[in-house]
Amino acid sequence: MSTSIEQARLAKPKARQLAGSCGTVIGVGLIRIGDSYAIKVNLRDQVPETAGLPKTVDGVKVVYDVIGPISLQAAGKR
Repeated sequence: MSTSIEQARLAKPKARQLAGSCGTVIGVGLIRIGDSYAIKVNLRDQVPETAGLPKTVDGVKVVYDVIGPISLQAAGKR
């Protein structure tokens, strides 16, 4: 069964709250996987608490990605 973007939007705040307990959340957004939507949680670090994070929230798949810390770049650099 595919998840609509509206279902993912409704589940996103709960996913943010649950993932926030691990203390390494950088950002939370929505992604498309095939014909379905999921919640993507970007994490700064892989810590023991991330192992217990839910794989679904209200029936919506949650994808976790450890991206490392965010740093500022000088203007004009990419």
